[in-house]
Amino acid sequence: MEMTNQDKILNAAEKRMLQFGYRKVTMDEIAGDLRMSKNTIYKEFKSKIEIAEFLLNRLKNKINTYQIKVEKESADPLEILSKNTFYLQKELAPWFKHFLIDIKFEVPLLWEDFVDYRTEKILEIENLIKKGIKKKKFRKVNPTLAARAYLGAVNSIITPEVLEQEGVSFQSALEFIMDIWSEGILYRK
Repeated sequence: MEMTNQDKILNAAEKRMLQFGYRKVTMDEIAGDLRMSKNTIYKEFKSKIEIAEFLLNRLKNKINTYQIKVEKESADPLEILSKNTFYLQKELAPWFKHFLIDIKFEVPLLWEDFVDYRTEKILEIENLIKKGIKKKKFRKVNPTLAARAYLGAVNSIITPEVLEQEGVSFQSALEFIMDIWSEGILYRK
């Protein structure tokens, strides 16, 4: 199946915006990368902001599709939590380096949309913890605090500086966090 102009534009914009950020990328550069005119881009997208909106929506759809797949394949809340968190971190990490930082200041409404999405994902973690408590996989804990403690650990450890300083891979660090965090909430018989 041949790729549409819209997909080509989004792919080129994503590559450039992940590397340089939203602010530094121009429509001329995207057009140049694709060897097409800016007018062709404007036939597909009204503005650079609209391209950014499409990119963020595409990312959210990709994450949501993966999470639905994981939930169909497993009934174990800990496994679902582990796989989904790892996938979220892997997919979002490159977006934070430049793109999302720029969006926060350059396109605040789009940033708010992303924050709402992130909040939705946090609520899903809380719901998984509640399911784990019901299934007696987790001991009774405050799901909100447990989710925030887990995310706090992920956010403070999964940074390029910490990973480099400790000489661990992204995946190893995430596994370490999951091990420490889950051993504290597993139900013991």
